[in-house]
Amino acid sequence: MTVSGATLTKSAGHLGRADPTRGASAAGLRLWLARAVAMTCLATLVPALFMALGQVPDLHPIWLVVVGGGIVGFTLLMPLYAWSLGDVRWLCGAYALVTLLGLATWVWAWTSTTKATEGPWLWMCLGIAAVCAAMATTVPVGFVYTVVAAITFGFVRLTPAGGAVEPLEAVQDVLTLLVLPTALLLLIQFFATAVDELDATTAESQRVEADRAIDRALSSQRAMLDGIIHDRVMTTLVTAVQTDQPRSEVAELAGAALDTLAEAGAPTDSGQPLSPHQLARLIEDMVEPVCPQAEVELDSAGEGFTVNPNVASILGQACREAALNVTRHAEAENVTIGISARVVNGDQSLRVDISDDGKGFDPTDVPENRFGIRVSMTERMRSIGGTVDIDSAPGKGTVVRLRWSGQTERPRTPISRRRASEALRSVLRVELFLFLVWLVVGVQVLVGLISTLSASDPVPVLVAQGVAIIATGIALHRSGERVITTLEAGLVVFCLTTVTHLMYAVLREGSMPSYATWHYSVVMVLLIAVLVRGQRTAAWVGLAIFLVQSIVWSVQTDQGPYQLMDVVFGPVLWVTLATLVMRGLRSIGEQLVRVRSTSRENTHAMADSFSKLVLREVWLTQLREQIGPLLQNLADPNHQLSAQERDACRILEGRLRDALRAGNLVSQGVSDAIQAARGRGVEVVLVDNRGSRLPEPVRLATLRRLEQLVRTSTGGRIVARTAPEGYADAVTILQVDAERNLTTIDEAGTVTVRKT
Repeated sequence: MTVSGATLTKSAGHLGRADPTRGASAAGLRLWLARAVAMTCLATLVPALFMALGQVPDLHPIWLVVVGGGIVGFTLLMPLYAWSLGDVRWLCGAYALVTLLGLATWVWAWTSTTKATEGPWLWMCLGIAAVCAAMATTVPVGFVYTVVAAITFGFVRLTPAGGAVEPLEAVQDVLTLLVLPTALLLLIQFFATAVDELDATTAESQRVEADRAIDRALSSQRAMLDGIIHDRVMTTLVTAVQTDQPRSEVAELAGAALDTLAEAGAPTDSGQPLSPHQLARLIEDMVEPVCPQAEVELDSAGEGFTVNPNVASILGQACREAALNVTRHAEAENVTIGISARVVNGDQSLRVDISDDGKGFDPTDVPENRFGIRVSMTERMRSIGGTVDIDSAPGKGTVVRLRWSGQTERPRTPISRRRASEALRSVLRVELFLFLVWLVVGVQVLVGLISTLSASDPVPVLVAQGVAIIATGIALHRSGERVITTLEAGLVVFCLTTVTHLMYAVLREGSMPSYATWHYSVVMVLLIAVLVRGQRTAAWVGLAIFLVQSIVWSVQTDQGPYQLMDVVFGPVLWVTLATLVMRGLRSIGEQLVRVRSTSRENTHAMADSFSKLVLREVWLTQLREQIGPLLQNLADPNHQLSAQERDACRILEGRLRDALRAGNLVSQGVSDAIQAARGRGVEVVLVDNRGSRLPEPVRLATLRRLEQLVRTSTGGRIVARTAPEGYADAVTILQVDAERNLTTIDEAGTVTVRKT
């Protein structure tokens, strides 16, 4: 029997799926991106409409209804979807499509015979539209969208409808529209890839750590139980077989054995809740003795999903009864137990489907008072608020569906921002981010150099560019090792203030072309760098200083609102968006801290609780079924043992000895077959040299072959032996009867039979 986990994750390129029910880091990032994009689109709408007012009279009414109305409608719907469903993919796709359509048809929509005094107001929507295209599809599609939109905008700017600018200015527009969205898309891709890797490595490390803790706890419980069996139970059975032992001594030993078993199986406190993986292992252990061919498949996508031990016990008992019915009645070759665990807004839901390919039956023909279905499954599930549904038909197999729902139980403890940031930085690389910052600054410096071609005095511009490069070096100094200091952040803000002052001083003199405001992109990207490196207050102080400088410059030079909006809109928009994204990343960091802390604190406690549950519900339950009635008779000093009871003691002692010495070679079915074969005079010897559990394909093949041989043998000797790890043949079974047959089973579970 095997437990296989199906991990539901999206590739790093798909950013649109924001599923808050998963709680995984990648899903958390997508959720925060969806909300950040929704709010950014909403923030973009106000200045875009303000700029559009002067161009509305010159645009075709149909274009205004389709493009303008579409952008407004989709923008207003995005926040509603982002906070209610967490999924804005189709809205993002529609927003990006309408924006690009409007840009491509701008020349046709322009109805005035005079050229436009400003560029199309759609330029304000193009940057966020590129992000929307990536959210709706993949990041590479967002890159393609950025290139197409930037080139299209450049061509529109050359036409009268776009302002009929000079080719040099159109090229500057294209560069600006290319670089900024591309940088953000690369940054998003970088974070998405890193967080996806974080999800995978965190989940794997948790799984490995939990499995090791469970194995250790189970080994400890198994050793304790083996000691009880050997010292108490088997001693009692051997003593009972010996007719010369006083009856009172046998009764005393049997009573002590019963007391010890009762003490070992007594329920303790409620214990730690079980994770989906632990629940799957519990169900596996409870089902295996009655249906060894069953395979357990786990599909878990519920961060924080837990089930208390009582519920887990009831679910396991119901699964065991369903599997027992399969063994007794279905004649099935394949049995699958599918477990699906989900958490939606704190509500847990669990599905367990037991499916087989047996002969099936008509559920309406089963009496309502059928004990196995009514008590063992329906009533048990009803006691925990669950349900049972059976779907079957003659010749079509059977599916038993168990359903349960509940509330999450884990408390959430507050995590400091510093710890969250440190945890996130421990898994995120900074190389790509550094490259993006230098790329944006370099391109904008190039744009500024192009502007100096028509300047009468390029010295202030060159000085501003030098200061910008110095600020970049400070902002990225030792970024891979630590958070930027307050002093370094202050120096960056001072340098940016100096750059802005130099550029506005030149623009007041009128010696530079109107596009000399290249510096605002440098201000924006370096403030984002300061923000990402942990100095949020310094970044927003720098943005506030830039806004004040821009407003003063606008008033002193009689600039219109369009010119002011052209300068300040980008920094405000992208710093705000970066702040929202960083808030989401901090949330992911908090989750990472919580996961690691919870894992360290609870893994061993949960493993201990799980192992005790396995001891009580699986091992002791099976043991009581085998020896409980007989021990009760032995414990009664007035009960006279019959010859049949002494034979039963002898047989049970042999079964227990087999289980202790050869756990890899026995199951309930094999033990029953061996007991019957020994009654027919067949000598069965089991030798387990493995030292660890056999791989499931090998174990399943071994149990099937051994049970078949034992059931069909009428005499002679059967010796089954496991080999230590590393041998080509994991198991050998020698049958000596009228002829000698040797069965070998390799590490892949392949069975080979030959005569010797």
